[in-house]
Amino acid sequence: CGHLVFITSNKWMRAAYGEKLRRFFLEYNPLQLIDLGPGIFDSATVDTNILIIQKKKNKNSLQAATLSREDDSNLNILSALQTNGVTLKDLSQDTWFIGSNAELKLREKIERMGKPLREWDVKINYGIKTGLNEAFIIDTATRDRLVAEDPKSAEILKPILRGRDIKRYSYEWAGEWLVATGFDIDVPKLYPAVFNHLLKFKEKAQRRDDQGENWWNLRACAYYSEFEKEKVVWIELVDEGRFSCVESGIYTEATTFLMTHSRSKYLAGCLNSSLINWYFDTICASSGTGTNRWKKIYVELLPVLPIIPQNSSVIDKIEELTDEILTTKKQIISVDTQELEKQIDQLVYKLYDLTPQEIAIV
Repeated sequence: CGHLVFITSNKWMRAAYGEKLRRFFLEYNPLQLIDLGPGIFDSATVDTNILIIQKKKNKNSLQAATLSREDDSNLNILSALQTNGVTLKDLSQDTWFIGSNAELKLREKIERMGKPLREWDVKINYGIKTGLNEAFIIDTATRDRLVAEDPKSAEILKPILRGRDIKRYSYEWAGEWLVATGFDIDVPKLYPAVFNHLLKFKEKAQRRDDQGENWWNLRACAYYSEFEKEKVVWIELVDEGRFSCVESGIYTEATTFLMTHSRSKYLAGCLNSSLINWYFDTICASSGTGTNRWKKIYVELLPVLPIIPQNSSVIDKIEELTDEILTTKKQIISVDTQELEKQIDQLVYKLYDLTPQEIAIV
């Protein structure tokens, strides 16, 4: 009948690596796309969808719908298309988003007004990859012992945060320290106490792929200096944005991302906002359990409003509220700051000039 049916991961609709597959589909005539989301197939580890294409010239009229599984009566593809279906026109090799006309217009408005983070003067990087955490990440008792043996050791022992330590607008340091031996530091000569500690792990350290000039050194890294600045830090697998500002001199390990900019508090407040979280849902890939993947390739696409004289007073207020949340949570990490976060949401809506109808969509 000239029709092809594909059951694939939802990631191909949005991920950068799905670009070639989307281009292939557009060479034919996509007819129907059903977003199944998580949980439809018990054995599937990713969100899935069903795409039906016709081996004819593309007519740019793809019928799409999201299938709900709130109860079994909703598992009806025809009903979903009739009641919740939308027509996707002008599809390109860029990300495909199933949404109403109002949602599509809102997304376009956010993109038109904002500026992708990759075009900002920011640097997004991974945390430190040691290749052997048991040797290069130590607890406070070990740190204190090394400093007692040789006070100079303190120069290369840096507080470090793990992914699990990063919270929304806060962090909870677990008392762990990075042995920051750099790419070529002469540790045996300069820091003998630290070297004696590392000697216990020599055999394993020599087998690392991630090592510097000597087995006791960390891998080459062009952005070690970024950890000595205030930074925005987050982790990948979370339901909503979990961004926090972290002071200079605190390092983070490989399960985190970090971004440096002179207006880090504005970025943290904006990226934690409901609007940016809504937009992120339209471009990201999920883990297959409904959790979003806040990877660098998606975060750098987020269209954040540039700082210009016309909006500087609003951005200043976002920074003040963000600083208030950070300070409050530093004192009591579990304190409820929802009211302050709602105020940030309203300011972000104002920045993007959202109407009440558009706010309702978010």
